[in-house]
Amino acid sequence: MDAIVQVGTNLPMARVAGIAEFWLGKPVAALNTATYWHALRQCGIDDKVQGFGRLLAEF
Repeated sequence: MDAIVQVGTNLPMARVAGIAEFWLGKPVAALNTATYWHALRQCGIDDKVQGFGRLLAEF
């Protein structure tokens, strides 16, 4: 499976990732979003968040 990873500190990209996934038909992850997701999981928080891409919505 192909994916797109946005590397940088562009926090607004988190919202754009969800839209980009729809149009591109593949996962899009912003680095800040992935870091936030990982921090939540390390703290035992496994809430799902819609609107920021598949990573936060499904995993």
